[in-house]
Amino acid sequence: MSKTRETMFTVISRKTPARDISQIEVFAPRIASALLPGQYVNVKPTTGSRYVSLPVMKVNHQAGTIGLLVQAVDEATSLMVYNPEIFIFEDMTGPHGRPSLLTECNDSELVKAKFLFIAGGLGVASALMQIEWLNKIGGSADVLLVAPSKSLLLFRDQFEKICRNVFLATDDGSVGFHGSVTQLLGLLPRDQVKGYDLITTFGPLKMMKQVADFALNHGIPATAGFVELLSVSGLSGFRLDVGSESLDAATQGPEFDARQVDFQHAISRSSISVTSGKDAEDAVKVRDISGKSLGEPLSKQA
Repeated sequence: MSKTRETMFTVISRKTPARDISQIEVFAPRIASALLPGQYVNVKPTTGSRYVSLPVMKVNHQAGTIGLLVQAVDEATSLMVYNPEIFIFEDMTGPHGRPSLLTECNDSELVKAKFLFIAGGLGVASALMQIEWLNKIGGSADVLLVAPSKSLLLFRDQFEKICRNVFLATDDGSVGFHGSVTQLLGLLPRDQVKGYDLITTFGPLKMMKQVADFALNHGIPATAGFVELLSVSGLSGFRLDVGSESLDAATQGPEFDARQVDFQHAISRSSISVTSGKDAEDAVKVRDISGKSLGEPLSKQA
């Protein structure tokens, strides 16, 4: 994990893509220059508030800014979303976490590979960041966006500009497919699904579990990211048991082999999902992945 500090973290702009959610652009040139897809930042909005782990949805190297997505779930995040008088954050550290598996692969292999991103909630930020990064090196991807309703389906227009195919699923059927992510995946042509080299998912635990089960059943490599869980839960010690090891999702993740995560155990500890950090020291179990790869769909750089 690397750590970069700025002198001032000025808020350049705030937008409200949905209720209780803000898209915030912050001037942080040194973090922007060092950040890779899959990594995140910790933001302390005021002197007395906690640090908030936030996904990065966009980096503008020329302007020296990063785009963050934050949802109001407690005092610290509410300050960021609702208080326009906070135009300089007290502190920001990062980049944190291990970069995405994609950053370890050869550009030529990334261009040839077929990717599917599945995102819901704040997970759209991480998906957008990684797909835009792929675009810059000549790669492309499909995306499946999941939301309770049309009003909570974030950044659809941006995904349509950079993705080969954009699939939509809403719980209420207000736009796109009316049903779950696995039901929609089941309707896609079998050859198309089996042709994906990697599925990457970000968002609510239950949704990611559905994706992990689907990938496991169809023999498709898959990764799952947990930055959004850290962000909305406020957990500071979110750990995962990996075989005989206990791994910190914040420093040794935030992405892991989705097919190995015991999501049912994670979901059973409902306090981890959203509302509090009282179970922060409780571990979320992950089946042993030692000696197992993601199926090696891509070549690694030497």
